[in-house]
Amino acid sequence: MDGVAERQVRLTKGAAMPAQKVSITVDRQARSIKPGAVRGQDIINLANLGHNEQLLLEVAGDVDIPLSPEDVIFIRGGEQFSIGDGTPVVADNPRVRKPLKLVLNDTQLPEGQESHHAKLTGAELKALVGGGDVDLWADLDGIADEIVADTDRVVLQVQDRFFTVPREEDRFYEVTVILDGEDRLRRFPAMMTVREAIRRSLSPADRPKVDEFDMVDGDVGTAALNASSTLKAAGVRDGHVLSITKKNGGGG
Repeated sequence: MDGVAERQVRLTKGAAMPAQKVSITVDRQARSIKPGAVRGQDIINLANLGHNEQLLLEVAGDVDIPLSPEDVIFIRGGEQFSIGDGTPVVADNPRVRKPLKLVLNDTQLPEGQESHHAKLTGAELKALVGGGDVDLWADLDGIADEIVADTDRVVLQVQDRFFTVPREEDRFYEVTVILDGEDRLRRFPAMMTVREAIRRSLSPADRPKVDEFDMVDGDVGTAALNASSTLKAAGVRDGHVLSITKKNGGGG
């Protein structure tokens, strides 16, 4: 099989993967939904709300959070939503009992910078790490990371993690990553380093061992990409197929 035909087979294989869905509970009924960034309206549509009723994200040991149509929530599966009767109305962005210790750029923000409210905009989250001309991303294990617009208001959850990268004209690439014989569609910032793209593709348990792995872009060549290079500088582009393997020929 020539290189062009092989590439087409690999791309077709990646594109053929069915869209993964996860289960959430809405008003005690199980619902299937695609994971990742979801607008509040999409979940509200799954409920049969009466006049003045509110759809609430249930939070163990804290205030339940109402969903507004334009809110963004990161769905991973297992979330539970209930219907409030609106008596009294829960504040649209309530103060939480336990301040949320946010993780940005792999660092938990120090005491005093926790969020005392259930929702923050992308701009407010970026301001916590100094702002600047950067893009904010949600780090979502096992599925494509999501870019967060400055105007997006995020319903915060304890498992949420965010990172920033310098803003560039090519803001992100959608690629297929092959790891352990499994294809996954991923979304990476163009200015992310190859090393960081490898790290974020690994399981949380393997991430500390990131330097034991190489990444090869089959659409560029057979040599391992320079780990310190950005994906853009390394030649990665939309639709490329990236293979991650252990160094010295070991399996991933």
